[in-house]
Amino acid sequence: MNGQKLPHWDLSPIYRGVECDDFLGDLEKISSLSKALEEKASSSSLYELLVLADEIAALVSNTSSYASACLSTDTSNPDYLLANSRAEEASMAYSSAMQLLISGIAERKDEFSDPRLEQYSLLLSEFLVQSSHQMSRKEEDLALELLRTSANQWERLQEAVTSSVSDGKETLIELRGLASSPERDVRRNAFERELYLLKEHETALAYSLNGVKGTTLALEKRRGWKSPLERSLFSSRITDRTLDALIEALESSLPMFRRYFAVKAKLLGLERLEWYDIAAPVGRSSKKYSFKDAEDIIISSYSKFSPEMGSFAKNAFENGWIDAEPRKGKVGGAYDTAFRKSKVSRVLCNYDYSYDSVATLAHELGHAYHDHVVRDLPVLLSDYPMTLAETASIFGETVVFTEVLKTLDEEEKLPVIEQFVSSAAQVCVDILSRFYFEKDLFEKRRSGELSAAQLCSMMIDAQNRTYSDAVGKKHPYMWAVKSHYYSEAFSFYNYPYAFGQLFALGLFKRAGGSSSFSSSYKSLLLKTGMQDAVFVAGLAGMDIEDPMFWKEGISIIASYAEELENWL
Repeated sequence: MNGQKLPHWDLSPIYRGVECDDFLGDLEKISSLSKALEEKASSSSLYELLVLADEIAALVSNTSSYASACLSTDTSNPDYLLANSRAEEASMAYSSAMQLLISGIAERKDEFSDPRLEQYSLLLSEFLVQSSHQMSRKEEDLALELLRTSANQWERLQEAVTSSVSDGKETLIELRGLASSPERDVRRNAFERELYLLKEHETALAYSLNGVKGTTLALEKRRGWKSPLERSLFSSRITDRTLDALIEALESSLPMFRRYFAVKAKLLGLERLEWYDIAAPVGRSSKKYSFKDAEDIIISSYSKFSPEMGSFAKNAFENGWIDAEPRKGKVGGAYDTAFRKSKVSRVLCNYDYSYDSVATLAHELGHAYHDHVVRDLPVLLSDYPMTLAETASIFGETVVFTEVLKTLDEEEKLPVIEQFVSSAAQVCVDILSRFYFEKDLFEKRRSGELSAAQLCSMMIDAQNRTYSDAVGKKHPYMWAVKSHYYSEAFSFYNYPYAFGQLFALGLFKRAGGSSSFSSSYKSLLLKTGMQDAVFVAGLAGMDIEDPMFWKEGISIIASYAEELENWL
Protein backbone atom coordinates (compact mmCIF):
# COMPACT_ATOMS: atom_id res chain seq x y z
CA MET A 1 0.00 0.00 0.00
CA ASN A 2 1.41 3.36 -1.05
CA GLY A 3 4.57 1.52 -2.05
CA GLN A 4 5.49 0.88 1.59
CA LYS A 5 7.36 -2.36 2.17
CA LEU A 6 6.14 -4.22 5.19
CA PRO A 7 8.91 -4.80 7.73
CA HIS A 8 10.74 -7.96 8.67
CA TRP A 9 11.99 -8.15 12.24
CA ASP A 10 15.64 -7.79 13.18
CA LEU A 11 16.87 -10.67 15.32
CA SER A 12 20.55 -9.77 15.08
CA PRO A 13 20.71 -7.93 18.44
CA ILE A 14 19.73 -11.23 20.08
CA TYR A 15 21.96 -13.63 18.12
CA ARG A 16 23.92 -13.25 14.89
CA GLY A 17 22.59 -16.54 13.48
CA VAL A 18 21.69 -20.13 14.30
CA GLU A 19 25.19 -21.32 13.37
CA CYS A 20 27.02 -18.51 15.16
CA ASP A 21 29.06 -18.80 18.34
CA ASP A 22 26.77 -16.61 20.44
CA PHE A 23 23.73 -18.85 19.89
CA LEU A 24 25.65 -22.14 20.10
CA GLY A 25 27.56 -20.88 23.14
CA ASP A 26 24.35 -20.18 25.05
CA LEU A 27 23.09 -23.66 24.19
CA GLU A 28 26.28 -25.15 25.64
CA LYS A 29 25.93 -22.94 28.69
CA ILE A 30 22.41 -24.24 29.31
CA SER A 31 23.70 -27.82 29.33
CA SER A 32 26.68 -27.09 31.62
CA LEU A 33 24.65 -25.00 34.08
CA SER A 34 21.85 -27.59 34.12
CA LYS A 35 24.41 -30.22 35.06
CA ALA A 36 25.67 -27.91 37.81
CA LEU A 37 22.10 -27.45 39.06
CA GLU A 38 21.73 -31.21 39.38
CA GLU A 39 25.06 -31.60 41.14
CA LYS A 40 24.24 -28.84 43.65
CA ALA A 41 20.66 -30.00 44.26
CA SER A 42 21.49 -31.59 47.60
CA SER A 43 24.32 -29.33 48.78
CA SER A 44 23.34 -25.72 48.00
CA SER A 45 20.62 -23.67 49.67
CA LEU A 46 17.24 -23.53 48.01
CA TYR A 47 17.70 -19.83 47.33
CA GLU A 48 21.03 -20.44 45.58
CA LEU A 49 19.44 -23.16 43.47
CA LEU A 50 16.60 -20.87 42.40
CA VAL A 51 19.06 -18.14 41.44
CA LEU A 52 20.95 -20.65 39.29
CA ALA A 53 17.69 -22.00 37.82
CA ASP A 54 16.70 -18.45 36.96
CA GLU A 55 19.95 -17.89 35.06
CA ILE A 56 19.36 -21.04 33.04
CA ALA A 57 15.71 -20.13 32.41
CA ALA A 58 16.79 -16.82 30.89
CA LEU A 59 19.14 -18.66 28.51
CA VAL A 60 16.42 -21.17 27.62
CA SER A 61 14.01 -18.34 26.87
CA ASN A 62 16.51 -16.64 24.59
CA THR A 63 17.58 -19.70 22.63
CA SER A 64 14.15 -21.30 22.32
CA SER A 65 12.43 -18.06 21.33
CA TYR A 66 15.17 -17.27 18.82
CA ALA A 67 15.09 -20.68 17.13
CA SER A 68 11.28 -20.64 17.04
CA ALA A 69 11.19 -17.09 15.68
CA CYS A 70 13.55 -18.02 12.86
CA LEU A 71 11.54 -21.11 11.98
CA SER A 72 8.19 -19.31 12.08
CA THR A 73 9.24 -17.10 9.16
CA ASP A 74 10.65 -19.99 7.11
CA THR A 75 9.15 -23.29 8.23
CA SER A 76 11.05 -25.49 5.77
CA ASN A 77 14.53 -24.04 6.41
CA PRO A 78 16.76 -26.99 7.45
CA ASP A 79 19.11 -24.79 9.49
CA TYR A 80 16.18 -23.44 11.49
CA LEU A 81 14.78 -26.93 12.00
CA LEU A 82 18.17 -28.04 13.36
CA ALA A 83 18.38 -24.96 15.58
CA ASN A 84 14.98 -25.78 17.08
CA SER A 85 16.09 -29.34 17.72
CA ARG A 86 19.24 -28.09 19.45
CA ALA A 87 17.25 -25.59 21.52
CA GLU A 88 14.81 -28.29 22.57
CA GLU A 89 17.64 -30.61 23.57
CA ALA A 90 19.23 -27.90 25.72
CA SER A 91 15.85 -27.02 27.21
CA MET A 92 15.34 -30.69 28.01
CA ALA A 93 18.54 -30.69 30.11
CA TYR A 94 17.15 -27.74 32.10
CA SER A 95 13.75 -29.41 32.52
CA SER A 96 15.40 -32.58 33.76
CA ALA A 97 17.43 -30.64 36.33
CA MET A 98 14.32 -28.77 37.46
CA GLN A 99 12.45 -32.04 37.86
CA LEU A 100 15.19 -33.25 40.18
CA LEU A 101 14.94 -30.03 42.19
CA ILE A 102 11.14 -30.26 42.35
CA SER A 103 11.15 -33.94 43.31
CA GLY A 104 13.02 -33.14 46.50
CA ILE A 105 11.18 -29.93 47.35
CA ALA A 106 9.04 -31.48 50.11
CA GLU A 107 12.19 -32.37 52.06
CA ARG A 108 13.28 -28.71 52.03
CA LYS A 109 10.11 -27.12 53.38
CA ASP A 110 12.01 -25.87 56.39
CA GLU A 111 13.89 -23.50 54.04
CA PHE A 112 10.65 -21.86 52.85
CA SER A 113 10.91 -19.42 55.76
CA ASP A 114 14.15 -17.97 54.36
CA PRO A 115 13.36 -14.21 53.91
CA ARG A 116 15.09 -14.29 50.52
CA LEU A 117 12.42 -16.72 49.31
CA GLU A 118 9.40 -14.62 50.27
CA GLN A 119 8.65 -13.56 46.69
CA TYR A 120 8.89 -17.19 45.58
CA SER A 121 6.11 -18.39 47.92
CA LEU A 122 3.56 -19.20 45.21
CA LEU A 123 6.18 -20.86 43.02
CA LEU A 124 7.35 -23.06 45.89
CA SER A 125 3.79 -24.11 46.73
CA GLU A 126 3.33 -25.03 43.07
CA PHE A 127 6.55 -27.04 43.17
CA LEU A 128 5.03 -29.05 46.03
CA VAL A 129 1.97 -29.84 43.91
CA GLN A 130 4.12 -30.73 40.91
CA SER A 131 6.27 -33.02 43.03
CA SER A 132 3.16 -35.02 43.91
CA HIS A 133 2.49 -35.49 40.18
CA GLN A 134 5.94 -36.68 39.13
CA MET A 135 6.88 -40.07 37.83
CA SER A 136 10.25 -41.57 38.68
CA ARG A 137 13.35 -39.69 37.54
CA LYS A 138 14.06 -42.19 34.77
CA GLU A 139 10.46 -42.07 33.57
CA GLU A 140 10.42 -38.26 33.53
CA ASP A 141 13.69 -38.15 31.59
CA LEU A 142 12.31 -40.66 29.10
CA ALA A 143 9.10 -38.65 28.80
CA LEU A 144 11.09 -35.50 28.01
CA GLU A 145 13.09 -37.30 25.34
CA LEU A 146 10.00 -38.82 23.76
CA LEU A 147 8.17 -35.49 23.79
CA ARG A 148 11.05 -33.94 21.86
CA THR A 149 11.01 -36.72 19.28
CA SER A 150 7.27 -37.42 19.08
CA ALA A 151 4.59 -35.05 20.40
CA ASN A 152 6.61 -31.97 19.51
CA GLN A 153 7.09 -33.36 16.01
CA TRP A 154 3.33 -33.84 15.62
CA GLU A 155 2.88 -30.21 16.60
CA ARG A 156 5.51 -29.14 14.10
CA LEU A 157 3.94 -31.23 11.34
CA GLN A 158 0.63 -29.40 11.77
CA GLU A 159 2.45 -26.07 11.67
CA ALA A 160 4.42 -27.01 8.54
CA VAL A 161 1.41 -28.37 6.65
CA THR A 162 -0.91 -25.46 7.41
CA SER A 163 1.76 -22.85 6.67
CA SER A 164 2.96 -24.23 3.34
CA VAL A 165 0.22 -26.13 1.50
CA SER A 166 -1.17 -24.44 -1.58
CA ASP A 167 -3.74 -25.14 -4.27
CA GLY A 168 -1.38 -23.74 -6.88
CA LYS A 169 -2.76 -20.22 -6.57
CA GLU A 170 -2.80 -19.34 -2.89
CA THR A 171 -1.45 -20.93 0.26
CA LEU A 172 -3.84 -22.07 2.96
CA ILE A 173 -2.87 -19.01 5.02
CA GLU A 174 -3.61 -16.70 2.11
CA LEU A 175 -6.98 -18.38 1.57
CA ARG A 176 -7.87 -17.98 5.23
CA GLY A 177 -6.92 -14.32 4.95
CA LEU A 178 -9.57 -13.89 2.26
CA ALA A 179 -12.26 -14.55 4.89
CA SER A 180 -12.30 -10.79 5.46
CA SER A 181 -12.71 -9.89 1.78
CA PRO A 182 -15.59 -7.47 1.12
CA GLU A 183 -16.60 -9.62 -1.88
CA ARG A 184 -18.84 -12.53 -0.89
CA ASP A 185 -17.93 -14.58 -3.95
CA VAL A 186 -14.26 -14.24 -3.03
CA ARG A 187 -14.96 -15.34 0.55
CA ARG A 188 -17.08 -18.28 -0.56
CA ASN A 189 -14.55 -19.41 -3.15
CA ALA A 190 -11.66 -19.12 -0.68
CA PHE A 191 -13.62 -21.06 1.96
CA GLU A 192 -14.42 -23.87 -0.46
CA ARG A 193 -10.78 -24.05 -1.58
CA GLU A 194 -9.66 -24.04 2.06
CA LEU A 195 -11.93 -26.99 2.85
CA TYR A 196 -10.64 -28.80 -0.25
CA LEU A 197 -7.03 -28.34 0.84
CA LEU A 198 -7.77 -29.46 4.39
CA LYS A 199 -9.66 -32.49 3.10
CA GLU A 200 -6.61 -33.34 1.03
CA HIS A 201 -4.34 -33.24 4.10
CA GLU A 202 -6.82 -34.42 6.73
CA THR A 203 -5.14 -37.78 7.36
CA ALA A 204 -1.79 -36.27 8.30
CA LEU A 205 -3.46 -33.64 10.49
CA ALA A 206 -5.70 -36.21 12.19
CA TYR A 207 -2.70 -38.40 13.00
CA SER A 208 -0.94 -35.33 14.40
CA LEU A 209 -3.85 -34.46 16.66
CA ASN A 210 -4.29 -38.06 17.80
CA GLY A 211 -0.58 -38.24 18.57
CA VAL A 212 -0.54 -35.10 20.69
CA LYS A 213 -3.70 -35.87 22.63
CA GLY A 214 -2.79 -39.54 23.09
CA THR A 215 0.57 -38.52 24.54
CA THR A 216 -1.09 -36.01 26.87
CA LEU A 217 -3.57 -38.54 28.20
CA ALA A 218 -0.92 -41.21 28.74
CA LEU A 219 1.47 -38.91 30.61
CA GLU A 220 -1.12 -37.21 32.75
CA LYS A 221 -2.60 -40.52 33.79
CA ARG A 222 0.85 -41.75 34.84
CA ARG A 223 1.46 -38.51 36.73
CA GLY A 224 -1.78 -38.78 38.66
CA TRP A 225 -3.75 -35.88 37.22
CA LYS A 226 -7.50 -36.52 37.14
CA SER A 227 -7.75 -35.05 33.65
CA PRO A 228 -5.95 -32.74 31.23
CA LEU A 229 -8.35 -30.01 32.35
CA GLU A 230 -7.21 -30.34 35.98
CA ARG A 231 -3.61 -29.85 34.93
CA SER A 232 -4.61 -26.97 32.67
CA LEU A 233 -6.35 -25.15 35.53
CA PHE A 234 -3.30 -25.64 37.72
CA SER A 235 -1.06 -24.20 34.99
CA SER A 236 -3.50 -21.32 34.53
CA ARG A 237 -3.49 -20.58 38.26
CA ILE A 238 -7.27 -20.55 38.44
CA THR A 239 -9.79 -22.58 40.40
CA ASP A 240 -12.64 -24.80 39.21
CA ARG A 241 -15.00 -22.14 40.53
CA THR A 242 -13.37 -19.51 38.34
CA LEU A 243 -13.68 -21.61 35.20
CA ASP A 244 -17.28 -22.55 36.03
CA ALA A 245 -18.14 -18.87 36.54
CA LEU A 246 -16.52 -17.95 33.23
CA ILE A 247 -18.26 -20.73 31.27
CA GLU A 248 -21.61 -19.86 32.86
CA ALA A 249 -21.21 -16.25 31.79
CA LEU A 250 -20.18 -17.23 28.25
CA GLU A 251 -23.17 -19.54 27.90
CA SER A 252 -25.50 -16.83 29.14
CA SER A 253 -24.08 -14.47 26.47
CA LEU A 254 -24.96 -16.74 23.52
CA PRO A 255 -28.44 -15.24 22.84
CA MET A 256 -26.86 -11.78 22.64
CA PHE A 257 -24.19 -12.92 20.20
CA ARG A 258 -26.72 -14.83 18.08
CA ARG A 259 -28.75 -11.62 17.85
CA TYR A 260 -25.57 -9.86 16.76
CA PHE A 261 -25.03 -12.45 14.00
CA ALA A 262 -28.58 -11.78 12.78
CA VAL A 263 -27.92 -8.02 12.78
CA LYS A 264 -24.67 -8.53 10.88
CA ALA A 265 -26.49 -10.61 8.28
CA LYS A 266 -28.95 -7.75 7.72
CA LEU A 267 -26.14 -5.22 7.49
CA LEU A 268 -24.60 -7.40 4.79
CA GLY A 269 -27.95 -7.77 3.01
CA LEU A 270 -28.17 -11.48 3.81
CA GLU A 271 -30.89 -13.63 5.30
CA ARG A 272 -28.35 -15.48 7.43
CA LEU A 273 -24.59 -15.66 7.85
CA GLU A 274 -22.61 -18.58 6.53
CA TRP A 275 -19.25 -19.39 8.06
CA TYR A 276 -17.42 -17.51 5.34
CA ASP A 277 -19.44 -14.38 6.25
CA ILE A 278 -18.45 -14.25 9.92
CA ALA A 279 -15.32 -12.16 9.31
CA ALA A 280 -16.77 -10.14 6.43
CA PRO A 281 -16.30 -6.38 6.74
CA VAL A 282 -19.45 -4.36 7.32
CA GLY A 283 -20.13 -0.84 6.13
CA ARG A 284 -19.33 1.20 3.06
CA SER A 285 -16.06 2.58 4.35
CA SER A 286 -13.18 1.53 2.14
CA LYS A 287 -10.65 2.85 4.64
CA LYS A 288 -7.33 1.05 4.58
CA TYR A 289 -4.55 1.49 7.09
CA SER A 290 -0.97 1.61 5.90
CA PHE A 291 1.61 0.18 8.25
CA LYS A 292 2.66 3.75 9.04
CA ASP A 293 -0.97 4.49 9.94
CA ALA A 294 -0.91 1.55 12.34
CA GLU A 295 2.33 2.80 13.87
CA ASP A 296 0.96 6.32 14.42
CA ILE A 297 -2.39 5.10 15.79
CA ILE A 298 -0.88 2.64 18.25
CA ILE A 299 1.83 4.98 19.55
CA SER A 300 -0.65 7.84 19.95
CA SER A 301 -3.33 5.69 21.63
CA TYR A 302 -0.91 3.98 23.98
CA SER A 303 0.64 7.35 24.89
CA LYS A 304 -2.71 8.84 25.90
CA PHE A 305 -3.20 6.07 28.45
CA SER A 306 0.43 5.87 29.50
CA PRO A 307 3.42 7.82 28.14
CA GLU A 308 5.57 4.83 29.06
CA MET A 309 3.42 2.52 26.93
CA GLY A 310 3.62 4.95 24.03
CA SER A 311 7.41 5.22 24.31
CA PHE A 312 7.64 1.45 24.45
CA ALA A 313 5.58 1.04 21.27
CA LYS A 314 7.64 3.69 19.49
CA ASN A 315 10.81 1.78 20.31
CA ALA A 316 9.30 -1.45 18.97
CA PHE A 317 8.40 0.13 15.63
CA GLU A 318 11.70 1.94 15.23
CA ASN A 319 14.03 -0.89 16.19
CA GLY A 320 12.93 -3.83 14.07
CA TRP A 321 10.77 -5.68 16.57
CA ILE A 322 7.95 -6.45 14.13
CA ASP A 323 7.70 -8.93 11.24
CA ALA A 324 4.59 -7.90 9.31
CA GLU A 325 4.89 -9.17 5.73
CA PRO A 326 2.85 -12.29 4.80
CA ARG A 327 4.95 -14.69 2.70
CA LYS A 328 5.24 -18.34 1.79
CA GLY A 329 6.74 -20.47 4.52
CA LYS A 330 5.79 -17.99 7.24
CA VAL A 331 3.28 -19.20 9.82
CA GLY A 332 -0.15 -17.63 9.89
CA GLY A 333 -1.69 -15.56 12.65
CA ALA A 334 0.24 -13.40 15.05
CA TYR A 335 2.23 -13.75 18.25
CA ASP A 336 4.63 -12.03 20.63
CA THR A 337 7.72 -13.78 21.94
CA ALA A 338 9.98 -12.65 24.78
CA PHE A 339 13.74 -13.06 25.03
CA ARG A 340 14.26 -13.01 28.79
CA LYS A 341 18.06 -12.84 28.78
CA SER A 342 18.08 -10.02 26.23
CA LYS A 343 15.08 -8.34 27.92
CA VAL A 344 13.37 -7.60 24.59
CA SER A 345 10.48 -9.00 22.57
CA ARG A 346 9.56 -9.56 18.94
CA VAL A 347 6.12 -9.50 17.32
CA LEU A 348 4.98 -11.51 14.30
CA CYS A 349 1.84 -10.67 12.33
CA ASN A 350 0.52 -10.93 8.78
CA TYR A 351 -0.51 -7.36 8.02
CA ASP A 352 -3.28 -6.87 5.44
CA TYR A 353 -4.03 -3.11 5.80
CA SER A 354 -7.37 -3.66 7.53
CA TYR A 355 -8.43 -2.24 10.88
CA ASP A 356 -8.32 -5.84 12.12
CA SER A 357 -4.58 -5.87 11.40
CA VAL A 358 -4.15 -2.65 13.36
CA ALA A 359 -6.03 -4.19 16.28
CA THR A 360 -3.98 -7.39 16.03
CA LEU A 361 -0.75 -5.42 16.13
CA ALA A 362 -1.99 -3.42 19.14
CA HIS A 363 -2.89 -6.74 20.78
CA GLU A 364 0.54 -8.29 20.28
CA LEU A 365 2.36 -5.13 21.35
CA GLY A 366 0.25 -5.28 24.51
CA HIS A 367 1.80 -8.68 25.17
CA ALA A 368 5.23 -7.21 24.49
CA TYR A 369 4.57 -4.36 26.93
CA HIS A 370 3.69 -6.96 29.57
CA ASP A 371 7.05 -8.62 28.90
CA HIS A 372 8.68 -5.19 29.25
CA VAL A 373 7.06 -4.54 32.63
CA VAL A 374 8.35 -7.83 34.13
CA ARG A 375 11.71 -7.82 32.33
CA ASP A 376 13.80 -7.07 35.45
CA LEU A 377 12.15 -9.68 37.66
CA PRO A 378 13.74 -13.09 38.11
CA VAL A 379 12.63 -15.12 35.10
CA LEU A 380 10.91 -17.67 37.33
CA LEU A 381 8.73 -14.83 38.68
CA SER A 382 7.95 -13.27 35.31
CA ASP A 383 6.42 -16.43 33.86
CA TYR A 384 2.74 -15.52 34.05
CA PRO A 385 -0.04 -18.06 33.24
CA MET A 386 -2.01 -18.14 29.98
CA THR A 387 -5.08 -16.64 31.65
CA LEU A 388 -3.29 -13.49 32.81
CA ALA A 389 -1.13 -13.46 29.68
CA GLU A 390 -4.05 -12.05 27.69
CA THR A 391 -4.65 -9.15 30.08
CA ALA A 392 -2.21 -6.65 28.58
CA SER A 393 -2.92 -7.66 24.99
CA ILE A 394 -6.69 -7.17 25.16
CA PHE A 395 -6.22 -4.03 27.25
CA GLY A 396 -3.87 -2.55 24.66
CA GLU A 397 -6.23 -3.48 21.84
CA THR A 398 -9.16 -1.85 23.69
CA VAL A 399 -7.17 1.33 24.31
CA VAL A 400 -6.55 1.62 20.56
CA PHE A 401 -10.18 0.78 19.70
CA THR A 402 -11.64 3.52 21.89
CA GLU A 403 -9.17 6.11 20.65
CA VAL A 404 -9.73 5.23 16.98
CA LEU A 405 -13.50 5.62 17.41
CA LYS A 406 -13.00 9.24 18.49
CA THR A 407 -11.37 10.08 15.16
CA LEU A 408 -13.97 8.53 12.84
CA ASP A 409 -17.14 9.87 11.29
CA GLU A 410 -20.36 7.87 11.56
CA GLU A 411 -19.83 5.96 8.33
CA GLU A 412 -16.32 4.95 9.35
CA LYS A 413 -17.36 3.97 12.88
CA LEU A 414 -19.62 1.16 11.68
CA PRO A 415 -16.87 -1.19 10.41
CA VAL A 416 -14.66 -0.52 13.43
CA ILE A 417 -17.40 -1.16 15.99
CA GLU A 418 -18.51 -4.21 14.05
CA GLN A 419 -14.94 -5.49 13.98
CA PHE A 420 -14.72 -5.09 17.76
CA VAL A 421 -17.91 -7.08 18.30
CA SER A 422 -16.86 -9.64 15.69
CA SER A 423 -13.55 -10.16 17.48
CA ALA A 424 -15.36 -10.47 20.80
CA ALA A 425 -17.68 -13.06 19.27
CA GLN A 426 -14.64 -15.09 18.22
CA VAL A 427 -13.23 -14.90 21.72
CA CYS A 428 -16.51 -15.75 23.43
CA VAL A 429 -18.60 -17.84 21.01
CA ASP A 430 -15.93 -19.60 18.99
CA ILE A 431 -13.65 -20.13 21.99
CA LEU A 432 -16.56 -21.74 23.84
CA SER A 433 -17.09 -24.11 20.90
CA ARG A 434 -13.38 -24.97 20.95
CA PHE A 435 -13.59 -25.65 24.68
CA TYR A 436 -16.55 -27.98 24.13
CA PHE A 437 -14.69 -29.71 21.29
CA GLU A 438 -11.52 -30.31 23.29
CA LYS A 439 -13.44 -31.74 26.26
CA ASP A 440 -15.19 -34.11 23.87
CA LEU A 441 -11.91 -34.90 22.10
CA PHE A 442 -10.13 -35.99 25.26
CA GLU A 443 -13.08 -38.12 26.36
CA LYS A 444 -13.28 -39.94 23.02
CA ARG A 445 -9.50 -40.21 22.58
CA ARG A 446 -9.34 -42.27 25.78
CA SER A 447 -11.10 -45.07 23.88
CA GLY A 448 -8.86 -44.97 20.81
CA GLU A 449 -7.79 -42.98 17.79
CA LEU A 450 -10.28 -40.79 15.96
CA SER A 451 -10.64 -40.48 12.22
CA ALA A 452 -10.71 -37.16 10.41
CA ALA A 453 -14.42 -37.73 9.73
CA GLN A 454 -15.10 -38.19 13.45
CA LEU A 455 -13.13 -35.06 14.30
CA CYS A 456 -15.09 -33.08 11.75
CA SER A 457 -18.39 -34.35 13.13
CA MET A 458 -17.34 -33.44 16.69
CA MET A 459 -16.30 -29.98 15.54
CA ILE A 460 -19.66 -29.35 13.88
CA ASP A 461 -21.47 -30.53 17.02
CA ALA A 462 -19.46 -28.11 19.16
CA GLN A 463 -20.13 -25.23 16.77
CA ASN A 464 -23.84 -26.01 16.71
CA ARG A 465 -23.91 -25.76 20.52
CA THR A 466 -22.65 -22.18 20.40
CA TYR A 467 -23.56 -20.68 17.03
CA SER A 468 -26.80 -22.66 16.73
CA ASP A 469 -28.68 -21.70 13.54
CA ALA A 470 -27.47 -18.08 13.69
CA VAL A 471 -24.74 -19.22 11.31
CA GLY A 472 -25.53 -21.65 8.52
CA LYS A 473 -22.68 -23.67 7.05
CA LYS A 474 -20.06 -24.39 9.74
CA HIS A 475 -16.31 -25.12 9.53
CA PRO A 476 -15.68 -28.85 10.09
CA TYR A 477 -11.88 -28.49 9.96
CA MET A 478 -11.33 -25.91 12.69
CA TRP A 479 -9.57 -28.69 14.60
CA ALA A 480 -7.00 -28.84 11.78
CA VAL A 481 -6.18 -25.14 11.46
CA LYS A 482 -6.02 -24.11 15.12
CA SER A 483 -2.49 -24.82 16.30
CA HIS A 484 -3.48 -24.55 19.97
CA TYR A 485 -5.00 -28.03 19.85
CA TYR A 486 -1.56 -29.42 19.02
CA SER A 487 0.25 -28.26 22.16
CA GLU A 488 1.11 -31.03 24.60
CA ALA A 489 2.53 -28.49 27.03
CA PHE A 490 -0.81 -26.74 27.55
CA SER A 491 -4.17 -28.39 27.00
CA PHE A 492 -7.35 -26.30 26.65
CA TYR A 493 -5.48 -23.41 25.11
CA ASN A 494 -8.86 -21.74 24.53
CA TYR A 495 -10.64 -20.53 27.67
CA PRO A 496 -7.64 -18.28 28.59
CA TYR A 497 -8.60 -16.08 25.64
CA ALA A 498 -12.13 -15.58 26.93
CA PHE A 499 -10.71 -15.04 30.41
CA GLY A 500 -8.28 -12.44 29.06
CA GLN A 501 -10.90 -10.65 26.98
CA LEU A 502 -13.40 -10.21 29.80
CA PHE A 503 -10.78 -9.66 32.50
CA ALA A 504 -9.16 -6.87 30.48
CA LEU A 505 -12.54 -5.29 29.71
CA GLY A 506 -13.26 -5.32 33.44
CA LEU A 507 -9.94 -3.59 34.06
CA PHE A 508 -10.61 -1.08 31.29
CA LYS A 509 -13.99 -0.28 32.79
CA ARG A 510 -12.33 0.44 36.12
CA ALA A 511 -9.75 2.62 34.39
CA GLY A 512 -12.59 4.79 33.14
CA GLY A 513 -10.39 6.29 30.46
CA SER A 514 -8.17 7.88 33.12
CA SER A 515 -4.41 7.96 32.58
CA SER A 516 -4.01 7.96 36.39
CA PHE A 517 -4.91 4.26 36.31
CA SER A 518 -1.74 3.48 34.33
CA SER A 519 0.47 3.11 37.42
CA SER A 520 -2.04 0.73 39.07
CA TYR A 521 -2.26 -1.19 35.82
CA LYS A 522 1.51 -1.55 35.63
CA SER A 523 1.65 -2.73 39.27
CA LEU A 524 -0.97 -5.37 38.51
CA LEU A 525 0.98 -6.64 35.49
CA LEU A 526 4.10 -6.82 37.63
CA LYS A 527 2.39 -9.34 39.95
CA THR A 528 1.04 -11.67 37.25
CA GLY A 529 3.98 -14.09 37.49
CA MET A 530 4.15 -14.03 41.28
CA GLN A 531 0.53 -14.52 42.39
CA ASP A 532 -2.48 -16.59 41.33
CA ALA A 533 -5.27 -15.13 39.21
CA VAL A 534 -7.70 -14.68 42.13
CA PHE A 535 -5.11 -12.58 44.01
CA VAL A 536 -4.16 -10.50 40.96
CA ALA A 537 -7.83 -9.81 40.20
CA GLY A 538 -8.36 -8.83 43.82
CA LEU A 539 -5.76 -6.08 43.42
CA ALA A 540 -8.27 -4.35 41.16
CA GLY A 541 -11.24 -5.24 43.35
CA MET A 542 -12.51 -8.00 41.04
CA ASP A 543 -13.98 -11.36 42.11
CA ILE A 544 -13.34 -13.79 39.25
CA GLU A 545 -15.17 -16.65 41.00
CA ASP A 546 -18.44 -14.74 40.62
CA PRO A 547 -20.24 -15.06 37.24
CA MET A 548 -21.46 -11.49 37.63
CA PHE A 549 -17.94 -10.17 37.20
CA TRP A 550 -17.61 -11.86 33.81
CA LYS A 551 -21.05 -10.63 32.80
CA GLU A 552 -19.87 -7.06 33.41
CA GLY A 553 -17.30 -7.53 30.67
CA ILE A 554 -19.92 -9.06 28.40
CA SER A 555 -22.17 -6.06 29.00
CA ILE A 556 -19.53 -3.79 27.43
CA ILE A 557 -19.54 -5.97 24.31
CA ALA A 558 -23.35 -6.03 24.33
CA SER A 559 -23.52 -2.22 24.36
CA TYR A 560 -21.54 -2.06 21.13
CA ALA A 561 -23.54 -4.94 19.62
CA GLU A 562 -26.74 -2.98 20.33
CA GLU A 563 -25.21 0.12 18.78
CA LEU A 564 -24.85 -1.77 15.49
CA GLU A 565 -28.64 -1.95 15.23
CA ASN A 566 -28.68 1.83 14.73
CA TRP A 567 -27.34 1.25 11.22
CA LEU A 568 -30.17 -1.08 10.16
